[in-house]
Amino acid sequence: MGEKLGVAIIGSGGISYAHVEAYQQFSHQCSIKAVCDVSADRANHLASYIDKETEIYINYKDILSRNDIDVVSICTPPYTHKEVVVEALKHGKHVLCEKPLAASLQECDEMIAASKKYNRKLSIAFQSRYEKDFLQVKHVMESGMLNPITFSQLNALYWRGDSYYEVDWRGKWETECGGATINLEIHLLDIFIWLLGKVETVYAEMETISHDIDVEDLSMATLKFADGSIGQVNGTSSSVINTMGFNISGENKGISIPLKFHALKENEGGFPLEDREGLKYLENKASEIQVGHLGHTGPVNDLFQAIKNDREPLVNGEEARRVIEIITAIYKSATTGERIPLPISSNDPWYTTEGLHHLVKKGRGKKVSSGIGLKAK
Repeated sequence: MGEKLGVAIIGSGGISYAHVEAYQQFSHQCSIKAVCDVSADRANHLASYIDKETEIYINYKDILSRNDIDVVSICTPPYTHKEVVVEALKHGKHVLCEKPLAASLQECDEMIAASKKYNRKLSIAFQSRYEKDFLQVKHVMESGMLNPITFSQLNALYWRGDSYYEVDWRGKWETECGGATINLEIHLLDIFIWLLGKVETVYAEMETISHDIDVEDLSMATLKFADGSIGQVNGTSSSVINTMGFNISGENKGISIPLKFHALKENEGGFPLEDREGLKYLENKASEIQVGHLGHTGPVNDLFQAIKNDREPLVNGEEARRVIEIITAIYKSATTGERIPLPISSNDPWYTTEGLHHLVKKGRGKKVSSGIGLKAK
């Protein structure tokens, strides 16, 4: 870390600009040297946003052969992640990969194994984990102030029009690797299980309600946690009423996102009254955390610190795999109608990408064959 780290961005779609802006916040530690996309126009546009000296590539492997590139951001569609990440690690690069990590547990495990084999850092862009609000919630949860958990619910309710799915890799299992669950709900679901802990079973339903696509645009699932509590998670791209957040309740204290603390006591009839003292107690505990990062500055800073101190990133491959396992269980349960126990073993046909895509319940959309190449995310 004595010299600036050389950075390359592979995939020049919309999310790549968030990566660029984050790296630019650490210009004293790194320099963005190259960008890549199968579309020269997209690559040129991103390069012009960075610096006139930024080099442009069409083939990502040409970037990986450069000795002055230390870190690569992978901003390509989900179906390409495993191939590009493994190649980058093999060429001695540290990797920051966009979510979702991969299409299946098998691909996750291959990426994790490559990170260990080639002794390079693999970090996944779950940027919400580094935000102050979520760090405060994690701090309160770890204090045990809400225990025992009595109720939890997550809502990732989005609306996306038909034009959203006209992007050629969206709406197909082979390329998007799923629908609203894996590509819209995933950030909140990652936070949810990070806060509530190990999941033992998953029961789910899913449908394709309002889009002519192959993947789901609605899923609802019940998660049974190791502590005995039950959580409900809902994700959709078909809700006119947009709601992104969750509630976690204990016996008399609770937290909701967008961040708000709750504390109650009962009156003589057993009905709720605000507990101002309990509320202050929660707020004081949360205020012990005063530092956080917005956007992708969190993952970038953490990756740089992991490289410098030779430690694992806070959201490494194993951490990102956890939410893929839950999503795989949601897809399996919604297809089979069964409650799915975790973990999912490597002998399970749903463990592989091929098995999952062959078995999963398909939407009513037209089956369009996937394209070839690394298109921007």
